[in-house]
Amino acid sequence: MDLIRRSADMLKLNKFRLLFTGLMLWSMAITVLPSRAGAEEASSVHIYVQQELQQWEQQPFIKDGFTMVPMRALFEKLGFHVAWDAEKQMATAVKGGLTISLSINRGTALVNDVMYYLDVTPSLENGNTYMPLRFVSEAAGAEVLWNDADRSIQIQFENDPQKRIRRLIDNVVRSGSFTQAAMSVTGGDGIKLNSINVKENTIAASGKTAKVKFDADITVSKAVKNDKGITISPAETVVYEVTADMYKDAFDQWLLQTVPSKMTYVLKEKTPFINNVR
Repeated sequence: MDLIRRSADMLKLNKFRLLFTGLMLWSMAITVLPSRAGAEEASSVHIYVQQELQQWEQQPFIKDGFTMVPMRALFEKLGFHVAWDAEKQMATAVKGGLTISLSINRGTALVNDVMYYLDVTPSLENGNTYMPLRFVSEAAGAEVLWNDADRSIQIQFENDPQKRIRRLIDNVVRSGSFTQAAMSVTGGDGIKLNSINVKENTIAASGKTAKVKFDADITVSKAVKNDKGITISPAETVVYEVTADMYKDAFDQWLLQTVPSKMTYVLKEKTPFINNVR
């Protein structure tokens, strides 16, 4: 009986962990049927890549507040070569050292070896594959700007290498891979990334590699068993100094050399979380 109780407690703990972070840490296969229900046409939205107005054979549309565009057309406009696996319903786009993989109705995507959770899943519409414009563009290193006045979207690539590296870090810390690594380092059952502060962004004399150090301010929550079951609540706030390496490929793209699980994490501060006040 004790073994059964312990097993039941562990099952409850795992469920609470998943609920608290809102993430499925092992797999996330969304089984939504391809449908345009709830979608609106985006014909009145003007999309520019590097200030050039784009034309689309298959019309973009809005899904759950996100602009969806034809998969192959978007990747090719961004300079990628695209391969389609019909059996897996997966698109793989390659540009130099950067590989982006997305699957129909799947809520995760891979950018090289880093996993990201998607706000909206890729879908099949009238035989055409559609991808979320913002995620794909940002994964490609671009900045995506929305102008509400004229309903336009600007996809722009920054020339300044310091800003491009900073944008890469901003993307990586929002990834599922970084969340998993932070949970492992902190020993938390749930985490919340409060902010990051880039302290060093040093590009080597060759201009081909860079080392970035940033402070990650994280609220760590722990699961506690009591007479009412298992609860997860904030336990402490920590600040880790994180070191990551970058490199520039032949296509002038700045890419992550060390995945989140291989980055260096050094604890700098630890503050107990009391009455939700640090």
